[in-house]
Amino acid sequence: MNITRLKTKNQVTLPKEIVDKLHLQQDELFEVDIEKNYIKLIPVILKPKYSKDDLKTIDKIVEKEKKKAKNIKSNSELSKYIKSI
Repeated sequence: MNITRLKTKNQVTLPKEIVDKLHLQQDELFEVDIEKNYIKLIPVILKPKYSKDDLKTIDKIVEKEKKKAKNIKSNSELSKYIKSI
């Protein structure tokens, strides 16, 4: 049995044996849950919402749309533009 202590800011140190056994890495993310009177820590891997190719495509679209943008220099010009929409 391993024993650990709840520290300031609610931090708990995982025993080295557990970290090694589960091949955990620094900055690993965990889902935290309660089951009956147990605390469950489940390692999770977050997958990015967009791939690198998706992000490149989005950047291209943004650059293309920026060229279409209307340059508004004053508040009165902005008011006229908003009323025209």
